[in-house]
Amino acid sequence: MNTNSARRASHARNHLCRLSGRILTAATGVALACVLAGPVGVQAQGQGGMIENDTIKVFLDGNYRMLGEDFIRTEIDYVNWVRDQADADVHIIITSQSAGSGGQAYTVDFIGMGACEDRTDRLVHTSSQTDTRDEVRTGVVRVIQLGLGPYLLRTPAGRNLVLSMARSRGRGERPALPEIDPWNFWVFRTSLSGNIEGESSRKNRSVNGSFSARRITADWKTEFELNGDYRESEYELTDYTILNFRHTLRGEASVVKSLGEHFGAGLRFNASSQTSLNQHLNTRLAPTIEYSFYPYSDFTRRRLTLQYTVGATWVEYEELTLYDKMSEMLYNQSLRLTLSVTQPWGNAMGSIEGAHYFHDFDLYHVNANIWCDIRLFRGFSLTFNGRYGQVHDQLYLAAGGQSDEDILLRIRKLQTNFEYEFRVGFSYTFGSIFNAAVNPRLSGGGMERMFRR
Repeated sequence: MNTNSARRASHARNHLCRLSGRILTAATGVALACVLAGPVGVQAQGQGGMIENDTIKVFLDGNYRMLGEDFIRTEIDYVNWVRDQADADVHIIITSQSAGSGGQAYTVDFIGMGACEDRTDRLVHTSSQTDTRDEVRTGVVRVIQLGLGPYLLRTPAGRNLVLSMARSRGRGERPALPEIDPWNFWVFRTSLSGNIEGESSRKNRSVNGSFSARRITADWKTEFELNGDYRESEYELTDYTILNFRHTLRGEASVVKSLGEHFGAGLRFNASSQTSLNQHLNTRLAPTIEYSFYPYSDFTRRRLTLQYTVGATWVEYEELTLYDKMSEMLYNQSLRLTLSVTQPWGNAMGSIEGAHYFHDFDLYHVNANIWCDIRLFRGFSLTFNGRYGQVHDQLYLAAGGQSDEDILLRIRKLQTNFEYEFRVGFSYTFGSIFNAAVNPRLSGGGMERMFRR
């Protein structure tokens, strides 16, 4: 065979290999998409090189602890779990948000690294409000297993990968027509609890309950919530006894209309009665509009929104205020900027809000909040959170001032011009890169911790 013929044969073999690889990847993607039909959604992109390891190395990140880290690693024991994303072939980030079913929508992002850096995938598992914790975590693990399939195919372990699909109907049967929802997408939830605790010099009793109704569709979101809390406290001091009674009752209703991928508008109504704020009744009606700098479809991974609210509030006080008022009508406006990011380098959330009353612009407040968990380099993470507020709108303060008991027990909200809280910390992990073994022996029970002081 001459040189040109050998070159053409080599080129044909290389082309055939690339074509076969593309057909195999496409077929796998179609099969996985079929399995994910129903409550699971998928988005994927990329295809690429092989991994020389026997199996893939996976780093788990995000809100996975609520599902049980040990459970995920026990169920998926055919990959190497690592403790630092720098060592991983696949970086998994789990995030969640409320779903219309009353449950949660768990978004699982698969970010390829190293030989897999050309591929990213996103799967979604939606749980129901009635799902147990085991049903939720089993559903999320199923999504993780499906998402790891294309990456496992790039390793020698991929030859052992088997894909199957459970039949929901017999052969030849027609698919069932969707049933009409008798609840019209409404989901209701109620709760009631009580607590009693004490010792020789103090007693505390409380009762709280809640009721909520929610209807969420792609175009509209309607929510109603009612919360109540009543507390009694008794403190026996050397010369006398302090009795404290507090109550909080809140109700909120809102209707929100979707206006595309970047806008939303709604109307909110609030009513409350709070002893700590010297308010016998507080009712507020406020239209709100919001702009999202990123599409709402990216909400689980990144969010930057600007929200403007203008509202009218009617207040009836329990005691005469510093401004010589027992009731008044107030009008104000507020602007709030919110940022939330979940990325391979860590998590960050922050917001800044400002509001003022129209009848006196000197009556205002400004609040800023921030929380960050950032990986600076391998094994080293920095955590920071803080809040700061300028407070110049405490119209509810009682004219009689605060007693020592009010200050010590925080029965009433105290007069102040500012509030702040800051925390900072770091963690450093080193040693073996693998983090897959699960050993629950002598882990301890929960009952002794429940009563431990």
